[in-house]
Amino acid sequence: MLFNYLFAKKHGGKLILRIEDTDQDRSKPEYEKMLLADVESLGMKPDESSVVGGPFPPYRQSERLSIYGKYATELLSRDQAYYCFCPDEILTQKRELAMKLGRPPVYDGTCAKIPLAEAKARVAKGEKAGIRFRAFSKEYLLKDGVKGDVRFPPDVVGDFFITRTPRPHEKEIADGIGMPVYNFCCVIDDHEMGMTHIIRGDDHLSNTARQLQIYDAFGWETPIFAHIAMVLGSDRQKLSKRNGDSSVTEYLANGYLPEALLNFLALLGWNPGSEVKPSSGHPEIFTMEEMISYFSMHGLHKAPAVFDVQKLLWMNGQYIRNLPLEEIAKRARPFFEKAGWQDTLASHGEAWYLGVVDTIRGECGMLSDLPNSAKIFIEPSPQIEDAAKAMLVDPANAAVFVALATEVEALPEALTAELVDQLQKSVGAKAGAKGKGLFMPIRAATTGKTHGPELKKVFPLLGKKALLARMAAISAQAHSS
Repeated sequence: MLFNYLFAKKHGGKLILRIEDTDQDRSKPEYEKMLLADVESLGMKPDESSVVGGPFPPYRQSERLSIYGKYATELLSRDQAYYCFCPDEILTQKRELAMKLGRPPVYDGTCAKIPLAEAKARVAKGEKAGIRFRAFSKEYLLKDGVKGDVRFPPDVVGDFFITRTPRPHEKEIADGIGMPVYNFCCVIDDHEMGMTHIIRGDDHLSNTARQLQIYDAFGWETPIFAHIAMVLGSDRQKLSKRNGDSSVTEYLANGYLPEALLNFLALLGWNPGSEVKPSSGHPEIFTMEEMISYFSMHGLHKAPAVFDVQKLLWMNGQYIRNLPLEEIAKRARPFFEKAGWQDTLASHGEAWYLGVVDTIRGECGMLSDLPNSAKIFIEPSPQIEDAAKAMLVDPANAAVFVALATEVEALPEALTAELVDQLQKSVGAKAGAKGKGLFMPIRAATTGKTHGPELKKVFPLLGKKALLARMAAISAQAHSS
């Protein structure tokens, strides 16, 4: 849907969101609800849909059955379609036999010569049937927006169902018509809704061979199709839950930003070109406005891309670091509240909270990482990393720790970045240490870590009292075992 959105917005067109739910076994209300929630969360508001309405309602296929019935009846009356009474199990056997013999698994035409009047009489007596389209025996050429010229040879599909035999629990379009299938519904809807361009996955390319024939039968103009490569999981198989396929809602709930998701997903199937220079200064970080402006079908991928979760995490971190601080703090607040920080945030105030977020956001890949990284400002006795512990018990650093304790005691309660810089210089002078031999022991003694945000940002947020208490707790932990 993203590429359709970008294309529509760039060319001043309309994005139409249609719910394709005629397969009642695979279509459930909760799936539709999730889809609509995902679209809303990403900010890709359709111009026409089952929610916002539009000039061609309804936008849910299960509510358009009478429309499909009208066109199916027309094809029957023109002998361009016929009733098929073959049971599913027989069709399956024939298909499997054809494949074993190395023949195309196309329908053998068992019901193709049954007169319409006879077929209708059988249906009237209670026999169940689907309706097959009489396939044209000619080559079709698709001028695809991504793959170029795609040829479908004669007889590549055989007579195919446009409605299928209804299952016991399903309603029919009308008596004897059955349930419409995907390829038939899409063509009818695309025509009636005035679709001009359709960008979709190349797993639909084989469907196009059938859809072109339906367009041909009605004499309708064919939209411009663009079939893009599928996205694969890290195992180079079709994306699934186990290797990254989650709903947008799940990603947002885990702390990903919609801007990062859209940027990442766009680049999975589209290359804007090396000549494009986004305002971020990084060739892969685009605003939505820039993606719309630069988008072109010529950049859509022909080869499948791999869904790289680590790449998404990196990109999300870029957005956390570079979006306005107030915006990131606002979006992060629910994660802090979920972690039980309500009272802490209330007692320290908004300025302190903004300072904390600004200090730690450079090391976080997701919003959900922020509360954990912020523990440095809350927990009186942080967990000590092994590397920090080794540094704390190393006699070579003893002079730094003694000087540090003395210098911190002499500080005022309210600390500033300038005071912290002066502190480190004084400790270095007294201990005869510099570089990593100075800064890393100080960090280990005050945070229990060897890496992290700048101490001149950390100490002012802690204050002298909390800093001294933390140093004592860390020293006690380090020397307790």
